Amino acid sequence: MHTMGPFTLPLFRSGLFILVGLLFAKVTNQSLEQASRWWSILCTVCNCITIALIVGICKREGITYRKLIGYEKGQNNLKYTLPLIVVMFVLGIVGMYVFGFMIYGYVPVTLIQPIPVWLASINVILFPLTIVFAELPLYFGYSLNGIEKMTGNKLLAIAYPMFFYALQHSFIPLLADWKYILFRFLSFVPLLVTLALIYYRRRNLVPLMIGHAVLDLAAGAQILMTSLSPAVFELMKP
Repeated sequence: MHTMGPFTLPLFRSGLFILVGLLFAKVTNQSLEQASRWWSILCTVCNCITIALIVGICKREGITYRKLIGYEKGQNNLKYTLPLIVVMFVLGIVGMYVFGFMIYGYVPVTLIQPIPVWLASINVILFPLTIVFAELPLYFGYSLNGIEKMTGNKLLAIAYPMFFYALQHSFIPLLADWKYILFRFLSFVPLLVTLALIYYRRRNLVPLMIGHAVLDLAAGAQILMTSLSPAVFELMKP
């Protein structure tokens, strides 16, 4: 690595969500709370920007995107990937419920607010498709490996990108509410610690990307469901 990219790119991702969230609220003349329903659309936009940046960095550093994610034909199998998806689902749900009840006494439903059905229908595909090529390649494929190569410090290589990977969720959606920021951060820590350790051991992002896509497809499907029937969302509100 010839730059500080492995350290700065995780910071960039969180900054991008903050900037896009503020700009969107300003341009649409909405409060951050009102704009929060559009979080999945804004996330897709940020994902596209991140992917373009990663591709540019790969070209600059003379590596392929396939090498960055550690893809090798025939290396992945369902016997490994399916249990991993189950583990990711369980850790994601457990983190959300445990810290939701610890901080609020209930689980916030901000993430599944209804949006126009046509947008929800498109984004149910675009959201998971873009996020898997943006997040894991950035935090683990690029940052984790880059920090380890630059410093030789295993703990730093795992902890630094994992911390900022969890932190970015504090700004998705962007709300001026410290409880929500803390809730979102802590909710993802158990999942991301586990994924970071798994990746460090195997250096293969593809199964993790598949699992991530399934989780985000489920999130997109919930938004589509509440968009088709806003009454469902009202029933889910605490």
